[in-house]
Amino acid sequence: MTTEELYAVVIVLLGIILLFQVFFMYLMKVRMRQLQFEMEQGSSRVDLSDIELEALTRNVEAFKRLKI
Repeated sequence: MTTEELYAVVIVLLGIILLFQVFFMYLMKVRMRQLQFEMEQGSSRVDLSDIELEALTRNVEAFKRLKI
């Protein structure tokens, strides 16, 4: 195998590797968007109403008063 043929093989291999890297970067970008969407959905589920917050506060205060 001559030097020119070796260079051609190396260039083709590097091109293939570059294409794989771009593809995996695209997949990571899509997954990051999915995770960001899930986080935004999860934060909206954590919101408490005033009634729930007051009940939680009362329960915590009642628990503090217990002498276990």
